[in-house]
Amino acid sequence: MTSAMLAARTRAGPRSAGTMVGSPVSARQRAAMSQLPVVKVHGNRNDILVVDGAPDELFPGGEAARAVRRLCDRPDGLGADGVYFIVDGGDGTARAWFFNPDGSESLLCGNGMRGAGRLLLDRHDAGEVVLRTGPYDFTVRDAGTTPHGVRRTAVELPPVDFAPADPIVAGAAEPVVDRVLGAFHASLPVTAVAVPNSHLVSVIGGYREDELIETGLRVADARGDFPQGANVSFVLPLDGRGPADVYVQTYERGAGLTPSCGSGVAASRAVWSRLGRVDPDVPVLVRNPGGPARSWLQEADGRWQPVLEGNGTIVFRAEVERASLAGDGPLSFVQEEDEAELAAFDALYRENREILADAGVKPTA
Repeated sequence: MTSAMLAARTRAGPRSAGTMVGSPVSARQRAAMSQLPVVKVHGNRNDILVVDGAPDELFPGGEAARAVRRLCDRPDGLGADGVYFIVDGGDGTARAWFFNPDGSESLLCGNGMRGAGRLLLDRHDAGEVVLRTGPYDFTVRDAGTTPHGVRRTAVELPPVDFAPADPIVAGAAEPVVDRVLGAFHASLPVTAVAVPNSHLVSVIGGYREDELIETGLRVADARGDFPQGANVSFVLPLDGRGPADVYVQTYERGAGLTPSCGSGVAASRAVWSRLGRVDPDVPVLVRNPGGPARSWLQEADGRWQPVLEGNGTIVFRAEVERASLAGDGPLSFVQEEDEAELAAFDALYRENREILADAGVKPTA
């Protein structure tokens, strides 16, 4: 961390969790302010920044992608795996846009959706809210608190699609289920599924983090075979814990290896049932490097709709100097950490890592 960053940061006690990024104002008003309020949340240590306002109004002229890269930069910015821009409708609904840390747009970040939804639930003292992204509606519900004191939310994702209109695998005339594709891996069977973003999921027999990275990079470079790009997940059954307790790690498009990927959890959960490992309605405990989540599939018009339940933890609230955001050096900002929330999740995180270590899984993420 640079000395300039240290000078720009302050830490104090947490504010009330009932506020999101201050009082709701229009994006045009916020664009004229000298400070940009930001909240950092995490779902299983998948760090996401939440900003009030539409990206093209806050950052006109196509500057949103650059702003996202600056905000997400870990050495010189706030450090994150992506940014959610939210326009609160004030009626229990909101519009949402998600950007990967490289500035590319994506339809969904499941972990970020849990965190952004939690902020809206708190803001409106509501039991559920609906976030709209592109053509999709995502319902986020309050799921209570763990014995550790960790706030949880559950998000209903759109029905999964094993044969999307825009094929994940180029030229695929039928669903790609448990097939070996040379462009993906020489020997690992893979299943393609949209949730609605593109995922490629393989079940493995042993822990292979280096192989996951190699496969993710291979997919990223093979746009002729995977024209939309795709997130790549490996699913590892944990010995002695039964089919409803598995380990999943994901190499995310535009982000690389992260501690957790919410849509990767949902995609892996759907593939787990597609391969006949567990009934769709059974809640499966999915362990990521960053923590545990639960997922199950409910029927929606004859299709599987995944539900993703897990933490939505507030890390800190910050105010970023917009002038520094427009520059090239370290960002200037002040932040306030939520120490109680971080401590509660840390206890859950340590418990999860101990279980993984006992199973021989020691991820670096």
